[in-house]
Amino acid sequence: CNIASDDALLTSCCIVGGLYPNVCTLARPTGPKAGGRLITNECDTPCRPSSNSFQKSRVQQASKSGKDAYAMYHAKHRSIGTISAGQKRPPETFLSEVNFVSKFALLLFGGEPQLVKNAIIIDGWLKFKVSSDDESGKQNAVLILSLRELLDKVILEHVVE
Repeated sequence: CNIASDDALLTSCCIVGGLYPNVCTLARPTGPKAGGRLITNECDTPCRPSSNSFQKSRVQQASKSGKDAYAMYHAKHRSIGTISAGQKRPPETFLSEVNFVSKFALLLFGGEPQLVKNAIIIDGWLKFKVSSDDESGKQNAVLILSLRELLDKVILEHVVE
């Protein structure tokens, strides 16, 4: 039994550390139809969680408004499309083992960060606005990036020992 087994943020950080760069973001519905889709960095078309994902209902019930949501996935699969009862379904992309994670886990353990005004951009596509005020936002972003550097250093020291 692990001491930190009930720590959701720690679990989220471990998932990001282990599965990065397999990250996606929740695209909220734009029309009257409910349900969101998952967007990955290298895929132009929205994906959806595979049918056995326990997060499938969370994506399907996404509303037009809400907080930004980020998830990690284990693998990406593409269907070949089907024809049934005269209806042709186009190929679709599915993500398996989808787990939603904290934006702080992505900021601290994700890809290469870049500071742009009052935002931190990870790998050129995941944008995290730190504050609405440019000056205080930049200070907060620098603090987050400094914490990330310190974490990297401490983890590296523990791995080497």
